[in-house]
Amino acid sequence: MKLGASLSQRQTQKLVMTQDLRQSIELLSLSTLELSDKIQNELLENPLLDELGIDEKTKMPELFSVDEVKRLEKLNHEKSTDVNWQDSYSLEGPRTYDSEASDRNQKYIESSTRGETLEEHLLNQLRLIKLTKLEFEIGEVLISMIDEKGFIADDLSLLCQEMGFPEPKLRRVLQVIHELDPIGIGAKDMQETLLIQARILFPDNTILHQLIGEFLSDLEKVDYKKIAKNLKITEEEILSFARLIKKLEPYPATTYQGRKIDYVVADVVVKEVGNEFNIFINDEWLPKLTIQEEYKELLNHKLPPKEKEYFQTKYSSAQWLIRSIQQRRQTLQRVVSCIIDFQVDFFRGGIGFIKPLTLKEVAEKLGLHESTISRITTNKYIQTTWGIFELKWFFSSGVKSAEGGKESSKKIHEIIRNLVKEEDENNPLSDQDIVELMEKKGIEIARRTVAKYRKVLRILPSNERKRMSSLKG
Repeated sequence: MKLGASLSQRQTQKLVMTQDLRQSIELLSLSTLELSDKIQNELLENPLLDELGIDEKTKMPELFSVDEVKRLEKLNHEKSTDVNWQDSYSLEGPRTYDSEASDRNQKYIESSTRGETLEEHLLNQLRLIKLTKLEFEIGEVLISMIDEKGFIADDLSLLCQEMGFPEPKLRRVLQVIHELDPIGIGAKDMQETLLIQARILFPDNTILHQLIGEFLSDLEKVDYKKIAKNLKITEEEILSFARLIKKLEPYPATTYQGRKIDYVVADVVVKEVGNEFNIFINDEWLPKLTIQEEYKELLNHKLPPKEKEYFQTKYSSAQWLIRSIQQRRQTLQRVVSCIIDFQVDFFRGGIGFIKPLTLKEVAEKLGLHESTISRITTNKYIQTTWGIFELKWFFSSGVKSAEGGKESSKKIHEIIRNLVKEEDENNPLSDQDIVELMEKKGIEIARRTVAKYRKVLRILPSNERKRMSSLKG
């Protein structure tokens, strides 16, 4: 066989991901808030892009006296408090950029009162205590080290070496922090914070202190016999101590975590009017883009090659961005409409009527690829009569029913949650009991599947639920 180099031609097809195509795909998976940030960045980077309906006069800053500024702020505040949020909604898509809608959207977020953070709360208390300058600096460092649960897990001896703090003084300041509100903050772990709280709230109850300090793991296992033998007390007394411990806070920082607000802006609003569902894409507050006419005209003039190439690139990018935003909107509308068709019983009746649905079913009905459906439903939220849900929530696997059909796993979750909620606390339902109750409802499900769904819902096994009920005071 003769070997050698040769030239030949071959015709093949290959998908080339251009920058514009990547940008279009990227926009599909962005939420409305993320899309807003993307548009603002493009407005800064691309000189050919402009906001529709905003002329140069409104872009120029206006100058006012201090008194005039105060008067306008008061007037704007009065206007914002008189606006009814529901009245500002329209089920029709936006035709032009609504600057007032953008301002309202920002006011809804900014007008929510910001609660005092845990760090600010502790520092404010520390300022009221008589400390030296060095002790207060140590306190600031220690408070900054507190994690989201309220613990300081770092090695304090190592901290003293690195920062040059005297260890006895650091321990004294840490003891002061332990006594701040919430009590037990800054402990190294859950056991220490419970012990600190017990010593402060129940200073004379030495058995309780010993129970937490030496037998907390046995208490978690509900091994009352071992504890009773070592402490020489009855199991009834141990149960009463367990009820006291249950009133303590194992993670002291959690009382302030509740003040952190995570905002969810619905990307789509669905409202039933008569027997029809109206779909509103919530993007009226986004800037509407256009291409500046002056730069368009420059492309028709003779320019140096580098400048011509620059403006041509930016012009193509601006055109593609505007088309991609419109295509994203149309795709989102089509997908939501398709989900409503599949899940019409849910939109009319609630979670109990949710059906199993896959990305493939929606993709085949719309003639799109599954990856497109996956991207357009990522990071998107829909507001319905039954609450706000992530679009991905509507896609779930199915469980066979007695009639030969399928029931959504989301529906099964809801049934299990309700069964456990309504059970007798002294005689909780086992996984097998739930299986039998499901069969009565016409749903065939294996015990291991119930156990899996129970873990997803963070529901304890029946024996542990029974133990927990015995600790309730």
